[in-house]
Amino acid sequence: MKFARVIVDQSGGTALDYAIPPEWEARVQTGSRVAVPVRQRQAFATVIELLDTSDVPGIRPLTKVVGDRPILSANLLRLARWMAAYYCCPVETAMRAVLPQVIRKGHVGFKQRLAARLTREIDDALLAELERRAPKQAAIVETLREATGSAIPVVALLKAAGADRAALTALLHKGLVVTESETVARDPHEGETFVLASPHALNAEQVDVFAHVCAAIDKPEKPLLLFGVTGSGKTEIYLQGIQRVLDRGQSAIMLVPEIALTPQTVERFKSRFAAMQAEVAVLHSHLSEGERHDEWHKINNGKARIVIGARSAIFAPLENLGLIVVDEEHENSYKQEEAPRYHARDLAVLRGSFEGCAVLLGSATPSLESFHNATTGKYQLLRMALRVDDRKMPFFRIIDMRMESHGGEAPSIISEKLRQAIEARIARKEQSILFLNRRGFSTSLSCNACGYVAECPNCSVSLTFHRAENRIVCHICGHTALAPNKCPDCKAPGIKFAGFGTERVEEIVTKLFPKAVVRRMDADTMTRKEAYREVLTAFRTGKIDILLGTQMIAKGLHFPNVTLVGIVNADMGLHMPDFRAGERTFQLLTQVAGRAGRGDVEGEVFVQSFTPHHPAIQFARHHDYDGFAEQETEWRRQWDYPPFSKMVLITARSAHQERGSFSLETLHRRLKEVLPPNTTLGEPAPAPLEKSHGNYRFHLILRTRAVQKFTRVLNEVLEKLTFPEDVTVTVDVDPYQLL
Repeated sequence: MKFARVIVDQSGGTALDYAIPPEWEARVQTGSRVAVPVRQRQAFATVIELLDTSDVPGIRPLTKVVGDRPILSANLLRLARWMAAYYCCPVETAMRAVLPQVIRKGHVGFKQRLAARLTREIDDALLAELERRAPKQAAIVETLREATGSAIPVVALLKAAGADRAALTALLHKGLVVTESETVARDPHEGETFVLASPHALNAEQVDVFAHVCAAIDKPEKPLLLFGVTGSGKTEIYLQGIQRVLDRGQSAIMLVPEIALTPQTVERFKSRFAAMQAEVAVLHSHLSEGERHDEWHKINNGKARIVIGARSAIFAPLENLGLIVVDEEHENSYKQEEAPRYHARDLAVLRGSFEGCAVLLGSATPSLESFHNATTGKYQLLRMALRVDDRKMPFFRIIDMRMESHGGEAPSIISEKLRQAIEARIARKEQSILFLNRRGFSTSLSCNACGYVAECPNCSVSLTFHRAENRIVCHICGHTALAPNKCPDCKAPGIKFAGFGTERVEEIVTKLFPKAVVRRMDADTMTRKEAYREVLTAFRTGKIDILLGTQMIAKGLHFPNVTLVGIVNADMGLHMPDFRAGERTFQLLTQVAGRAGRGDVEGEVFVQSFTPHHPAIQFARHHDYDGFAEQETEWRRQWDYPPFSKMVLITARSAHQERGSFSLETLHRRLKEVLPPNTTLGEPAPAPLEKSHGNYRFHLILRTRAVQKFTRVLNEVLEKLTFPEDVTVTVDVDPYQLL
């Protein structure tokens, strides 16, 4: 008898052995999904290893095998195990990320519909008789005759024939028509038409870069980092690279950082590969469970050869991979903030190594980690310094907002220079983008009389006022309350609204330009599934003059008629307690600015700032990534920050402040005793965002050169320690969120 070692779902990662009944031995393989008995219940599990012997006493047999083939490949299982070891989490948690919940639970099946077809040929005489006695039945038969033997969905048939169910039922009783159930794919882009688009001719820079991409596809050696300025044609390189992979009979994964990028990316891919668009699968968070189920099975069954999606698409079960592309590789959204806390870019590099395929990372502002890997030879660096068709980079104008105040008054949100520039664009029928990375109307409510500030009861942040709903909202935990019209403490009527977000900017812009069409794109307005696509389509077709939004409009979008980009507050993330604050600001300014001047008219960028001389702003102004990277890298080297070390963030959360603090101090003492000498151990301290979702939070930051050796030691320490029930300790390797 053979045995299977399995990881049971929601078991915490403990491996258990079960006997394989002889009749199932051929079906059960590594990666198969099975049902197993656990105490008095049945549970689903994944086979991670096949054994010839097992010394487990009282071993029980598997009770069911799900499907005829493994659901996880050997390489995806290997990836899950690596994630568990590196990101310090149970194997079961890593496998939960690899296998979508809708597939793991098996509670959603394929969509079925009834279709009807004729049981035999109907001659004209019989049809004439039906027309005389039952015209509706005759209409159904006539419609089915025109289908020449093919089945027609019942709903579509009745609509086309102008008939009802009773007429169809009568034909069923007569034996002239039969109905049968058929499987229907849920297509997230059903009803859309994509016109075949031909490849663009490459310029000299692109030809050189593409030659290196082709060489890597033919013989993968090291990952490629494509550093190309905004508008240099990186997407065309991706498309032609994927076409080369398809020509070789292989498949490809294309990662994009955010859902906002997906509609335009999908459109470009479906248009380029219109002849085979059924083989393009899409995976992102806005899919329904049924759509995700069908797209995943389309990939797993080999019917899809191109997968486009956000970070979880790196686990797409494609076989014979030839290329993995990570667009905007610097983006924070590739980092998962819940366990397993993986970074999709890093997993793309690792999966490329496992699969023996090429990996292409692309960005106009590469992360310093990737750029360091390229300059030290770990990655191959490819550059594209020119925009396509020799279009000029946008011209930066820095507006010192300190000079905008008049007579002691606070400066206006939209400076006079920016207002005039937008007015000129409206007059010329050109489009503008305004960027502010903060939603809401006002960022705080306070009372001048007693000093009261409206704060979240669950988090240590002030509440943001949203005028449209007349509510104050916490952007951390989602707590919401009706906005007060007087101070809740002293009852004074003079409650003051301070700060501003996209909602308030929208109101101001609408008043300044009453004839312009203004639309806002942020988390408050993009609640419907199709909202992104609708707004972007309207903007592309010129129905919107001014598009205002948060990060979702900052990158990856291509609108040739946009000639002006206004950054309302460039200082927003500049002074955060995070060593990446300067890098993020530089990247954001460069990416937002890159939306301007992508057509025939040169673009302009207006940057409003109270700290206009900050290096991140000045280097972005001159489009000088190398200068910024050199300065920032040297600073990181001095303080031994990534990329010169690996960082690990340990967080203790508890509803009781003292227990959370004490637990982390205890862990700190134990780690001090056992850590290797090449590890820098910080002191436990309250997190910058000390309270979140009703829990007090405490941080402990470590830096090490040997992270996997450290995580092994950390796991051993955590297994021996017992924390109070209400204390949760989490480990984040390579953290991107230090608040």
